[in-house]
Amino acid sequence: MKMVEFKGSFMQTSAKTSLLAISLTLLAGCSSVTGGLDAVGQGVVSLSDKLQSMTSDVQVKKIDDDNFKLSELFYEPVGSLDSLAMRAKARESCPKGYTYQSRQAKKAGEFAYSHEQCVGGNGCGYTLEWNIKCEDVPYEPFTLFGKTQS
Repeated sequence: MKMVEFKGSFMQTSAKTSLLAISLTLLAGCSSVTGGLDAVGQGVVSLSDKLQSMTSDVQVKKIDDDNFKLSELFYEPVGSLDSLAMRAKARESCPKGYTYQSRQAKKAGEFAYSHEQCVGGNGCGYTLEWNIKCEDVPYEPFTLFGKTQS
């Protein structure tokens, strides 16, 4: 097995310069890389919010200036009390941030616990409801790797 060799001083200098530039860029600023990721992340979140707002059927009821009730219908077993569409509407309703007062799934009858129960039009529908309060709360920064503990 033969390794790649650089021949000539120009190639050696060019390769060294490139390696030095890459190293300095990586060492120079995790903060600048993080800032760039945050900017890209905010753009992705904003685009996602607009798409979710246009395609979702989230109902928003204003209780008062700072309190809203959001609801969305689902036709599947309850997986979680989270919804990207409801997050988008909550950010739209409370641009400076919000806190959850309550999050709940409501249904007149029994909840389905598997997708097999929903086959054939069985009653798997439920309503996801959030009560939120507008407050000056910073949004979580965008991350490619999920939440980390601090």
